[in-house]
Amino acid sequence: MAGWEGIDPAKWAAMSSQGLTALLRNSVQELAEVASATIPNGGRVPVKTGNLARSVVVDTKPPQTINVLATQQSFSLGVANIKPGDTVYIGYQAKYSRRLNYGFVGTDSLGRTYNQSGYGFAEAAAAQWPAIVARQAAKMGKR
Repeated sequence: MAGWEGIDPAKWAAMSSQGLTALLRNSVQELAEVASATIPNGGRVPVKTGNLARSVVVDTKPPQTINVLATQQSFSLGVANIKPGDTVYIGYQAKYSRRLNYGFVGTDSLGRTYNQSGYGFAEAAAAQWPAIVARQAAKMGKR
């Protein structure tokens, strides 16, 4: 009687784990790119200096707001560290990101009065998650 000639279950499990990790990382990378896409580039993020778009980060802990300008945009370190089962945060570090996303009506701490509508860029990016995962899975299936 011949031995087992099917797929080795251990190899299949390892490939499945690697595939799931790759799908997660590729999908998170694309979502971060969508979240940072500016209006002139087909996205929803308003741009004056580009700081808001550059302030997007990917991490396994919530992003901290910063008062300085974001000098460059790089998701690769945050994406490279995530694995299936992790809670992943994609967020904006620019201190004013909430005000631009949700809008603001009222007087701020400096006495300036605003009646600004929100852009809703964070929710618009998040709404694309299912399509992003499906698109990345389809790409991986062709390999």
